[in-house]
Amino acid sequence: MTDRFETGRTGNEVLRATLEAADSSGIDATIYAHPIGLHGHATGPLIGLWDQQGGVPGKGEVPLRPNTAHSIELNAAASVPEWNGQDVLFRVEENALFTGDTVRYLDGRQTQLYLIPRR
Repeated sequence: MTDRFETGRTGNEVLRATLEAADSSGIDATIYAHPIGLHGHATGPLIGLWDQQGGVPGKGEVPLRPNTAHSIELNAAASVPEWNGQDVLFRVEENALFTGDTVRYLDGRQTQLYLIPRR
């Protein structure tokens, strides 16, 4: 999703481009991101909502601006063979800074699953 961050692009445009990329990769994704600030949710574009994957009226039309922080809450559904093929949601929430040129994950980017219990 953050590969599609571009100054001036609306939250709904980022959402649409991200869902198209996920779909073409065979990923059953749900996209949600919101700006963060000193008080949690901040002023800026919503990029999807759990129940609004076709775009968010109003707040989804707000343009992305440089030097803003965002909470990126994504999930993907995948069939787990060990659970009789049951679909399971794999969720991630990470905070990132968009400088206008790049995206930097504030706490580093998660690159692997953390299994419980851990071995």
